[in-house]
Amino acid sequence: MTRILDANEKFVGSEPKVAKEISNSELGSILSWYAQNKSKKDSVKYATDFFKKKLKLNVESLVKSKSSTFGFVCRIVTNGSILSEKDKEWFDTEIETIKKELSEKKQETIVVAKTTPNIQDRIREKANACIGELEGQIDELIDTSFKANVSPYSVMHTLEVKGVHVKQILDWVKLKRAEFDYVLNTDEEDLKEGYSNFKKTELKKIVAYCDQVIIDAGKFSELANQSRKPRKKKAKSPEQLVAKAKFCQEFKELGLTSVDIKSIIGCSQLWVYNTKMRKLGMYQALDAGGLSIKGSSIINFSEEKSVQKKLRKPEVTVPEVLSGGKVFLRNVLSNIRAVESALSGRLNDDVILLRVMK
Repeated sequence: MTRILDANEKFVGSEPKVAKEISNSELGSILSWYAQNKSKKDSVKYATDFFKKKLKLNVESLVKSKSSTFGFVCRIVTNGSILSEKDKEWFDTEIETIKKELSEKKQETIVVAKTTPNIQDRIREKANACIGELEGQIDELIDTSFKANVSPYSVMHTLEVKGVHVKQILDWVKLKRAEFDYVLNTDEEDLKEGYSNFKKTELKKIVAYCDQVIIDAGKFSELANQSRKPRKKKAKSPEQLVAKAKFCQEFKELGLTSVDIKSIIGCSQLWVYNTKMRKLGMYQALDAGGLSIKGSSIINFSEEKSVQKKLRKPEVTVPEVLSGGKVFLRNVLSNIRAVESALSGRLNDDVILLRVMK
């Protein structure tokens, strides 16, 4: 374990001071000492002193609503400990939250008119209120020798906790659980002596309570996901669908002009002519929804029925396609003596949009 600077005792009797980076389990061990030997008032002082010395900020009124764990971690860092990457990420997030709240509070003193708190403020306020009540239930368990009938779910239900509050609640309770779980499973005699006023069964009940908070918070998160309606995709207009499509507007050699590309949306059949490859093609819609366009591609077409063939005399066949009836169009490709190939759906500057069938 990381070296402790105070030589007298590791936890009981002297404040633990760690010389270098501490792991999550070591942090839990040290937090256990503070939980047994220091009060909420001490925690507020530690956090206030930390902000004054490190950041030159006075946040005493703000840190009162924070959990005792945050103030104890401030003290641990002030004493020279280096948090693990995961714990530091949580700690830095809490600091930024308080700094933001302080900035907003300063703005409120400047603005005379009452302002409405934004959504993030309300989320933090509700989550912190819930955490305060849950900490109160832990205190009640301890004060009543674990005879109190407490329910994390009832607290969350009464405060109308939503999915957006769950993350902050879970961050708190997981750190609290790690603290007591370390005490429960450690082999360190000094630490066991420091918690000798708790029976092992009582420590297990505190850990079990934290587990119940995690389970109940998960229920509220799940309920939020179930009640959230899927966002409806806003239907795009034909103009939006064809905005990026590339095709040949006019082919003077055969006197051809493409049809209005918007008429493709929802049609059952589209005839195209590749001026470079001299290929006549027909796209057949896959279903009753008809053809559509995405980017510069035809979509929702049958890959099996959408085919093309190379023309020997396009100046003869293409005009027939433009003027022929449904019976003619049904047989025109099968009557062309050429190798049949599949259409890719891609449009480009060589493709004339010959004809649309609804």
